[in-house]
Amino acid sequence: MGISALVGLLLASCGSSPATNSSRSSTALRRINAAVGRTEAAESAHLATVSDTSGPSAASAAIHLTSVGDIRFAGPDLTLTTTVQSGNSAASTNTTAIYIGSHFYLNASSDPHGWVRASYHQRYPYLGAVQTTALTTTMGPVTVVGTGEVDGQPATKYLVPIPGSMKTIALTNSKNQPYDEHIRIAPFVLSVWLDRAGRILRTQATQEATSSQASRFVVEKSTTTLSDFGEAVRINAPSTSIGQ
Repeated sequence: MGISALVGLLLASCGSSPATNSSRSSTALRRINAAVGRTEAAESAHLATVSDTSGPSAASAAIHLTSVGDIRFAGPDLTLTTTVQSGNSAASTNTTAIYIGSHFYLNASSDPHGWVRASYHQRYPYLGAVQTTALTTTMGPVTVVGTGEVDGQPATKYLVPIPGSMKTIALTNSKNQPYDEHIRIAPFVLSVWLDRAGRILRTQATQEATSSQASRFVVEKSTTTLSDFGEAVRINAPSTSIGQ
């Protein structure tokens, strides 16, 4: 049974009328469609993402990733420090990335001059599991779960269905032969928390992906939190870097 259908049955058992349920769903959809605009109107925010990726069995090495930084929505431009842990190892690797315009800068060392520059022609998915268009264009149905708090801020939680998708990546094998890797992402439900101003405080999702070549199956659980809206942020390109 789908989540929306289940909620509908629960509301029906409490005596809610179909007209009331429909009106509430329409209001929820409008709030979700408008949430990105209201969030980006703040101009800037603090950003934190935590994700765990695992394979189909307990023997598969899990990857724990934490990214913390600031975002200027107009770009969006970002500065992020990412920590990665693999398996049960206590060891971790740290990288700092800066996204500005059509370039990103990466430093995986402690050397302040160790920046590498590369082209970046995508829109950084600062909501974590989805691009912003997933919320601005969704047609629902959007489910209102209830109210609570995110980091001490009052928030309302919504569930947004996200359709499945396919990504094709051009790669080269060990024999220098080109091939296409097809990544299929199954449909999933995105949890979205909005504050009283309609801004996005948190998103959360569990995604299942399958690759075509080796039939690899992975699951990623991610949570992204936005806070400190409108505070001053400093996001500048490094004074020296190598690359494109």
